[in-house]
Amino acid sequence: MGAIKWNKSAIDRSMREFQREINRHAIKVAIGADLNGTAGGLEEDPILSKALLWLDERAVQEPSSYQDFAVFAESEGIPVGEAESIALQLEQYGFARRAPSMVRVATAILTDEGRVEVGRLKKLAGDRVARANYASNAVLRWLYDQDAPVEADEFAADRTAFFAGAALRANEITGAVTELVDHGLVEREADQAGTDLDRLRITAAGTACIRSGHTVRSHKDSQNTTSTTNNYHGSTVVHGEVNGGVVSTGDHNTINAGNGIDAQTLAGLVQGLRDVAPQLGLDPVDADDYAADVEALERDGRNPEQGARIWRRIMRLAGPALTTTVATGVGQQLVELGTGLYN
Repeated sequence: MGAIKWNKSAIDRSMREFQREINRHAIKVAIGADLNGTAGGLEEDPILSKALLWLDERAVQEPSSYQDFAVFAESEGIPVGEAESIALQLEQYGFARRAPSMVRVATAILTDEGRVEVGRLKKLAGDRVARANYASNAVLRWLYDQDAPVEADEFAADRTAFFAGAALRANEITGAVTELVDHGLVEREADQAGTDLDRLRITAAGTACIRSGHTVRSHKDSQNTTSTTNNYHGSTVVHGEVNGGVVSTGDHNTINAGNGIDAQTLAGLVQGLRDVAPQLGLDPVDADDYAADVEALERDGRNPEQGARIWRRIMRLAGPALTTTVATGVGQQLVELGTGLYN
């Protein structure tokens, strides 16, 4: 039998495509997720969580009876036509079972899994930390959807002002607004007389947070760039790691070495690179590589060394197109922004 001949170029090409898919679809775990496999439930869906709690109440009143979600929809001011969708979604979660029928109906009965989820929702409804985190995320997203500055009190009437089926309290909404303002994600707008301080608008940083898909908490954590303070007293002593640090000699020197990339600036760079992608004129293979590198930059760019390597790949691939093809000048601005981050 002759020796097997391997097509090395084909193998290399397949491995590059495989790696590209890995980079493009990297495994991501939401902050706070249970790594043991317990998935989240309905707590952040104001309609489905309330619908399940309603179904549980009706099950107590009328055990073993199918309930019509048209009644729930009417009580909540929801179009009755959405009742069937609500029942179907709860059934897909395994929390309800619709009535057996050849005709699609909006009647369902609570399952054992639904009873477990009801208990979980009721417990979460009393969790102050979970409620506060949800309030911050919900208020920021609500402001993102507004066309103009709005009164903070208006959020209380929004459908999303519910967590785990329970309405957010006024002090929780106020606390969320204060937190968002303190972290520069939202700003207050005064009227000409300087008396109206309750009108809110989302800032560029808040928009970047929403578009990045991060929660307010993870965005805040990413802003806390690490730094190391090293004290020298007659000898060279370094406490902690310093990336791109400075070495100083002599007695009684104190050096503050920062090791982080500003998350807000990085988010703006990543979004800008994605926005101009259709204008770059890259061939399909290069366009795929470019998209994968931009995603890698978003994921790993906070590390200066990794970010610099990814940025160099992006510049080798799309640098000429960014500086010449994008006639609006946005490309050149992005090049300068990235170079400033990773120079």
